[in-house]
Amino acid sequence: MKAYEKRTKKDLLAHPLAGELEKCNSPSKILAVLHQQVQGLDQSRSNDDRWTKWLDPTVNVLYMLSETLGEGISLVSLQT
Repeated sequence: MKAYEKRTKKDLLAHPLAGELEKCNSPSKILAVLHQQVQGLDQSRSNDDRWTKWLDPTVNVLYMLSETLGEGISLVSLQT
């Protein structure tokens, strides 16, 4: 995140979408927020389907990785 901010001069955490996503506690809630964003892009229905085909599995995998890494981090911090 710091490297991105340094390179682009933009703080991703300050973006309104980051706040919405931070409140999500499941892949389905994350997908609901992202689907709203896709629908707002003024695209045809076929493009929405194209986004959904890769967005759904990507979010699910990233969420599982996040949970797994989060559990590992919490276990490490409990032992220190």
